[in-house]
Amino acid sequence: MPSIIGAMGPHTILGESPIWDHRSNHLVWVDIDGCQVFRWSWSEDALQVRESPGRPGCIALTSDPDVLLIASEHRIGLLHWPTGKVDWKVHLPIEQASVRLNDGRVSPTGDFWVGSMHVPGSDRRFIGSIYRLRPDWSWEVRVTEVGVANALTAVGDDMLWGDTLHRACWLMSQAQPPGSPPITSASSVALIDFDAIGLPGGPDGACRDAAGHIWLACVHGGALAQLTAEGVLLDRLDLPVRRPTCPAFGGPGLDTLFLTTIGGGGNYPVFDDEPDAGRVIMIDAGVRGVPEQIFQPTRI
Repeated sequence: MPSIIGAMGPHTILGESPIWDHRSNHLVWVDIDGCQVFRWSWSEDALQVRESPGRPGCIALTSDPDVLLIASEHRIGLLHWPTGKVDWKVHLPIEQASVRLNDGRVSPTGDFWVGSMHVPGSDRRFIGSIYRLRPDWSWEVRVTEVGVANALTAVGDDMLWGDTLHRACWLMSQAQPPGSPPITSASSVALIDFDAIGLPGGPDGACRDAAGHIWLACVHGGALAQLTAEGVLLDRLDLPVRRPTCPAFGGPGLDTLFLTTIGGGGNYPVFDDEPDAGRVIMIDAGVRGVPEQIFQPTRI
């Protein structure tokens, strides 16, 4: 049975994208609306902060431990940690100024999958997309008509993706050849339907454990769900915050689950009964995770 250990880190406005670097025992994550990237050392209990040009929707590890892949607004680039400078590599042709990049993760194929959303999501405008970025910096659109793209993580040979507004998640093949037409939520039956299995809120970030099970944050539902690769609900942990955003396994044994949360401010209300909202919740999940995939660009 998963249990909460405590909370760490600063109170963010919109904490997201926790990634554990098993090479250095660092946890990295972002505050999207606070425009900051954090790196915390497990061994030293020391926190470093870098400012982000724009709202960083997500980050990922690269082959250089001092360089992070960062997706911010309409661009994807490399954040060089020692200097804090970003070398932008890709400018996506997103026409709407209200759309920004959001959730993303590197898949076992070595590609970086990243989705976008219209802000604020409460407008319910389905004008976001999900992109697949390859190590040579070429990219393609894989999903269209997305409200709030989330839950990107590998499930077997497929890629899980979710739409918070639809309150559901689907699978898409990682084996699709370049140039394949993009899909929509209507292209296949949902793997995880929040209404059907009684989960609160909507899907946000996700990760997988060593057994292949999915761990999914229920944003606005105050819960963390564990599901099989077939979408069967195994367990649910109720949380002391309403808006968990994304889980990631970490710690030297990959047996601690780090869960980012929304603290409030900007477009988000602040709730006085959530003292740890915005911080990273630490959970003993009772299982081990898998090492985070690494993006290995052909050119750093």
